[in-house]
Amino acid sequence: MINIAGVFNTGVPILIFLLILGLVVFVHELGHFIMARRAGIFVEEFAMGMGPKLLTFKGKKKAKTSREGEEDVTLYTLRALPLGGFCKMRGMDENISDDPEAINNKPLRDRILVIAGGSVMNFILAVVLFFILVLIDGYATPVVSGVQEGRPAYEAGLQVGDRITHINGSRVGLWENFRFMLDTSGGREMDFRVVREGQRINLSITPVLDYDGVFRIGMHSSYRFGILARVPEHFTEYERATIWGSLTTSLDMIGFHIRTPFRMLARFVTRQPLPDGAEVMSIIGIGAEVTAIYQETIQHGTMPMVITMLFIAGLISVAIGTMNLMPIPALDGARLIFLIIEGIRRKPVSQEREGMVHMVGFVLLMILLVVIATRDIRRLLPGSDEAQVPQYESPQTTP
Repeated sequence: MINIAGVFNTGVPILIFLLILGLVVFVHELGHFIMARRAGIFVEEFAMGMGPKLLTFKGKKKAKTSREGEEDVTLYTLRALPLGGFCKMRGMDENISDDPEAINNKPLRDRILVIAGGSVMNFILAVVLFFILVLIDGYATPVVSGVQEGRPAYEAGLQVGDRITHINGSRVGLWENFRFMLDTSGGREMDFRVVREGQRINLSITPVLDYDGVFRIGMHSSYRFGILARVPEHFTEYERATIWGSLTTSLDMIGFHIRTPFRMLARFVTRQPLPDGAEVMSIIGIGAEVTAIYQETIQHGTMPMVITMLFIAGLISVAIGTMNLMPIPALDGARLIFLIIEGIRRKPVSQEREGMVHMVGFVLLMILLVVIATRDIRRLLPGSDEAQVPQYESPQTTP
């Protein structure tokens, strides 16, 4: 007999994940599309998904120059595999010298904007999602609202009302950044800079490993409720986030999540401690994580689940935008590198040579993705160790 509840509990989060992924991919390709249209480049196909075509719609805008064997209007297609998409522009993979609408005939600046447009749109989407998240939920601030007696923060002299501005010389503006610093401390002494009644004070605090394997110093952060947040009745004194504070927090979140992969890579190369659960996952592994997180948060109600999914959607959008800007062959970042080289040399790199680099890079990238996906699938098989589910601490917990 089919377990309807089990199917629903698994199918819904998978559908949500696919919708999130589809939205992020659509926005990315839309960025390329908008900038291509702005530069007068003919877009041959705007596709959602990969593999065989399921649906095809013909656009109204016609190409100025018809080419034999090609459509003279943009095709909008939906493909069978809901993983990815593309924006195919004329002249992208071949040198067309006689077509003014081919991308290879456009000025260098326009080509750079077209290639970078996808990631820029991902970052804009993430700002919007994080802003909505802050409006309906709120955010924690590195302002001390409580100190536990006998804990490292108390022993070091941290007081209620102190604003933590820097840790080890790095600015701290977000709860996530504060937690990242503690998680990667390895239990070593850390230099804190706080502002107390307008005065800068330096403190040395050594985090301790708590019972749950998390480094903490024994303090409570302050919290600002979102403009649309419903405040629990037992909160008699509280602060609401302003529109400006919500926006700047959203921008800080973008900056933090863009920097984090590079910080993690630097720590890996220099053999410094990494936070628990820090690893590369395939789309299968991410989907499994989203499913587990959904099943955990939905137990606390619909709104906590919605808030968490908004946060995950923002993270995925930032991740795709950042990854595509990395100088990896076959990705946008590598194409930008070739354009920069062209700008320096005052002439383009041979299209055959660039195409070979992208092809080899694409093959290696696919092999890596298959290896990572195989590992993630093995983890999901019966009898294997379950993947750890990320623990999303409440911003009001004790760091």
